[in-house]
Parts: sequence; structure tokens; C-alpha cells
Amino acid sequence: MGDVVSWVGRRLQPLRDFLFPPLCFSCNERLRDGEVRVCPLCWGSLSLVSENDDTHKILSGRFALGGAIDGFWSYCYFEHGGVFQKLAHALKYEGVTWCGVEFGRRLAAVLPHDLTIDGIVPVPLHTVRLRERGYNQSEHICRGIHELLHTAIMPSLLRRVKNTVTQTHLTADQRKHNIEAAFTISGDASAIRDRTFLLVDDIITTGSTLQEAAAVLKQAGAAHVYVASAGLAQLEK
Repeated sequence: MGDVVSWVGRRLQPLRDFLFPPLCFSCNERLRDGEVRVCPLCWGSLSLVSENDDTHKILSGRFALGGAIDGFWSYCYFEHGGVFQKLAHALKYEGVTWCGVEFGRRLAAVLPHDLTIDGIVPVPLHTVRLRERGYNQSEHICRGIHELLHTAIMPSLLRRVKNTVTQTHLTADQRKHNIEAAFTISGDASAIRDRTFLLVDDIITTGSTLQEAAAVLKQAGAAHVYVASAGLAQLEK
């Protein structure tokens, strides 16, 4: 029966595409054959992050000074009014979770080929915010990374115990104070000791959240903690 339904679906697809042509989620232009959800022009408009960029160098220095983060990677820059902002907003607030998975795939593609990790850890949401939103956007990014790395996702390794206010409009110092003591280890710390983790968030702004979460993992005995994000806010020198 399933094969029949699948066959009928394939036969009807051209008619559906004619009556309801697939449109780019970002620009609403009609997608061509083989294009899925977002057109190549919109993907191509993203400003990709390079390790030679000033922002990357600033954050690398900041993380090295903090001592908890051993390296980081981001896929593209957050640009106001740009394609990434639209997709990130849809992922975070509108339940468009496929955006997270696709960003995870693209993020995984820029990770070093020799990177060896024992677990992929999404930055957790507080239970109140998780209940309101219904999902953790960072976990969907982790799923996209998992598709390429085949490394276990560990969503319960960290727990957010402090229901922080949104960091969006806070200064760097306010962000650091806001996120202090926000995370704790959930469960058996033996799952952390001497292991290496990739900590994943949707957007890095100042890095305060990731530094706090990474420090908790390091204090529990993690050998290395790397961080990765779909988006990166540009910093000034």
C-alpha cells in the first residue's frame, strides 16, 4: 500500500508544482528543479566567516584568554535585514526548524576534517523558555551537524538553571553578568571526564554564553571544548 501511495505522490507532484509553485522561503522567487526551500541566490548572499576576519581574531583571542574554549567556528555573519537574519528568526521564533538542520549541515562542512569529538552539545534553554517555545533551536543545528559527523547529540549533558533575560539588547558586561552561574551539569559527570565536546549555539554575539557553558564542562573534567554557531555578529576592533 505504501508503494502505491508513493507512486501516486510522484505522479501528482508536477501538478502540485504547477498549481502551487515552490517559492524561496527568503525572497519568494520561484524555485527551479532541484532547488529546495531557499534559492541559490539567497544562499549565495550570505557573508561566510573566515579565520582571517577581524571578528574571528577578536573572539579567538577572547576565548583563549578565558581558557574554557579551545577553538570555534561559525558559518556566516549576522547582517541586519539579510537572509540569515530572516532564517534565524524563523528558526528561533516561528518553528521553522528545517532552517536549523540546514545550517547545521553547512556548519559541519566548514569544520576541520581532522576534528575528533565525543559529543555534540546544544546550548540548553531554561525549562520555562523551552516550554514556551516547544523546542531548542540549537538542537536542530546539532542534528544537521550529526548528519555529517555521525557523532552523538547530547542534549541533556548541560542544564540551564538560571532563566536569564534575553541577551539581545544587553552590553557585553551586562551579558557576562546575566549569564553567570546559568548552567550546571545534568547527570553523571563521568560522561564528561577526559572527553571532547562541540558546544553549539545559533548565534555568537560576544561569546559570553558559550564561555560560561564551556567553563562548566571544563570544570567537570572535559579534555577539550570547541564551540560552533550558525551565525556570528560582527565585532569592531
